[in-house]
Amino acid sequence: MKRFYGVLLIMVMLIGTILSGCSTGNQNAQEQTNQPAEQETAPEAVTLKLGIWSSSPAEKKIVEDQLALFKEKYPNITVEIETIVGDYMQKLQAEMAANTAPDVFYLDSMPAPQLMDAGVLEPLDEYVTKNSVDIEDFQPQLLDAFRWNGKLYGIPKDFNTLVLFYNKKMFEDANIAQPPTNWGELRSVAQKLTKDSVKGIVLSSDVARFDAFIHQNGGYLFKDGQAALNLPQNAEALDYYTGLIVKDKVADTPQNIGVGWNGDAFAEGKAAMAIEGGWMIPFLKDKSPDLQYGMAELPAGKQKATMSFTVAYAMNQKSQHKDEAFALLSFLTGREAQQIVVDSGLAMPSRISLFDAYKEKYPERAAFIEGADYSVPYQYGLLGTNLQKAANNASDAVIMGQAKSAQEALDAAQKEVAQ
Repeated sequence: MKRFYGVLLIMVMLIGTILSGCSTGNQNAQEQTNQPAEQETAPEAVTLKLGIWSSSPAEKKIVEDQLALFKEKYPNITVEIETIVGDYMQKLQAEMAANTAPDVFYLDSMPAPQLMDAGVLEPLDEYVTKNSVDIEDFQPQLLDAFRWNGKLYGIPKDFNTLVLFYNKKMFEDANIAQPPTNWGELRSVAQKLTKDSVKGIVLSSDVARFDAFIHQNGGYLFKDGQAALNLPQNAEALDYYTGLIVKDKVADTPQNIGVGWNGDAFAEGKAAMAIEGGWMIPFLKDKSPDLQYGMAELPAGKQKATMSFTVAYAMNQKSQHKDEAFALLSFLTGREAQQIVVDSGLAMPSRISLFDAYKEKYPERAAFIEGADYSVPYQYGLLGTNLQKAANNASDAVIMGQAKSAQEALDAAQKEVAQ
């Protein structure tokens, strides 16, 4: 009997051990089941600031529409727009010094070198690789404007090139069948169109316009960090450009015509042709809605060339949420967001894969896209505004008769930059 109870006790103990093991196993299983649930909790809510400059309501609406799509994809990220009014770069730099700058912001190609060199921007190469961004889909010249010492600091959101705007009615009245395609034709066509108070073409004394002619002549103003204003080919190009005004009398500056800029002269019928970018289109729609005009590639010199003007999204190096900031930056320059740019018609998409869509939607604007491949970024490294000022002074000196030749004026400009 005692032996029976002893066996029974052993069986009870074994059963208890088994049940205990089962209980532990069930608990472990429950813990394992609960563990993933803890990992799948909603991402942390993050708020980012997006810096843009004060522009037209139409441009701000583009950004707002893009952010609405971004919110659908990233519900945990709230983006607050900070519109920086006044001197954009001055105020942005002040905010950077105070550690209050936006996480992501507009960056124009001209002042970009100053910020890239100062080390206040976050390099994007690792983020591009990590997120498999198809960076090769962007127009190379535009990307080059935001590279510094081998690193990428901005991804272009859109761009514009220079084209030749021409008055179709004036061309028809002068029996001119098509816009000029080279320098010789530009001069002769401008002569035919110049009559009474109308000039054949309005030309700004502005390096942002005549630098295209310098590149068409095989020249350049800046290379490898150095100014090269007084190259012979530069002088030859500037002599042609200013010669249309001072020698041929078939062109004039907007100031001499009595208006504020090229757009006014063209819209008011005081010039039959003008060299401008896509910003002319909404301006002409408001200023002169009945004007019949066309757009063509710039007349070529020894080669084709035009200027490209672009703005990128850049990331603040001191952003506290860099992964989220890059998600925003990448989305705003992605195909979905850039399709909104195409639909708006305010600028051209920087993604090559959307070029055909732009030309299909706006066939009359094809010249802007055609010029992209041979465009030159409007940028002069760290010399920036100093080179701009010196080059403009040279052009002014020739037009105003203060220099005997374009070469003399550019020699003086070169010395000015070197000081």
